[in-house]
Amino acid sequence: MTAVGAAVGISGLISGLFYNSFWGMCTFPAVWYVSNKYACRRKEDKRRKRLNLEFKDYMYAVSSLLSAGYSIERAFLAGLKDMERLYKEESVLKKELDAMEKRLSLQEPIEHILEDFAAESKSEDIETFVEVFCYAKRGGGDFLHIIAVSVGRLCDKMEVQEEIDTAIAEKKLEQKIMCVAPLGILLFFKATSPEFISVLYGNLLGGAIMTIALFLYAAAFFLGMKIMEVEV
Repeated sequence: MTAVGAAVGISGLISGLFYNSFWGMCTFPAVWYVSNKYACRRKEDKRRKRLNLEFKDYMYAVSSLLSAGYSIERAFLAGLKDMERLYKEESVLKKELDAMEKRLSLQEPIEHILEDFAAESKSEDIETFVEVFCYAKRGGGDFLHIIAVSVGRLCDKMEVQEEIDTAIAEKKLEQKIMCVAPLGILLFFKATSPEFISVLYGNLLGGAIMTIALFLYAAAFFLGMKIMEVEV
């Protein structure tokens, strides 16, 4: 509903500012597609960041259990209980961990379970950890060291990402203001001097010019958003 509401609002804005006609609402399908895709992408990015955070805590729990003498399978199972106490029902990792618990109880090899989990997570950090872990499991390796290095890498990446977000927060605000400014100028002219831009409405040439302006504005908007997306 959020994407639909945003699409209706944006289409109405385009209709009023760029075309001064109800026919501008014909842009709704394209606007809805783009806004829905953008909303899904933002939701997925947020989920992946939360998943990495919870996975880091889960690896802390597994590492401590391995240090206490637990086997690998038992450590992964016991770590589930720690996650349930820590995150309750708010965990985005819970569904994957519940599936992992069921498969481990059926004596399925943990390498296969972790490989499926990594593929579903769509997280590069988790996929890298699982790849190294499975290789060490088959060839014999220091699991405590592998987990410690993986957790340390996750922590470093999160800290760097937070520093980047803080450093460019002001630039993001400036970018948002610059995106709103053209619309504000157009609205100002429509409210104060409608005869000044009336030539752009109600005729084929004006419609073509406003359509080109709309495409350029949209391109600049998405380019600015892309530049602001700095990931580690």
